[in-house]
Amino acid sequence: MIGVIMWSSEDKAKAVIWCEDHAALAYLQGTENLTGASSWPAVGDLVELECDTVNGMRYARSVNVISGHKRAELPSLLRSMSETQNAQKRPVLRVVSSQDASWSGEPRPLREASGRR
Repeated sequence: MIGVIMWSSEDKAKAVIWCEDHAALAYLQGTENLTGASSWPAVGDLVELECDTVNGMRYARSVNVISGHKRAELPSLLRSMSETQNAQKRPVLRVVSSQDASWSGEPRPLREASGRR
């Protein structure tokens, strides 16, 4: 599987990997799980890995750096996209009063609320 390092700490020998299958993040712990790497992977590194799930946690095994620092901006890009989406959230439903002085009791056709795309 292919992944991108989203967070890394060389001092702690730990990293978090976003995987191409978009399932749970994979956690890399310890240099024994690296193959062919001369240094600890950094944020943005493209890696090839295998995953094991133990007690509900997804662990990265046999991690090999394919390309270094190609996506170093990815964590901040995802964070800003999330903040933008949260700021633009609008309610899906809208309360509309059924009390209309001109309403004759006949069913009215449904229409999309104004301002919706």
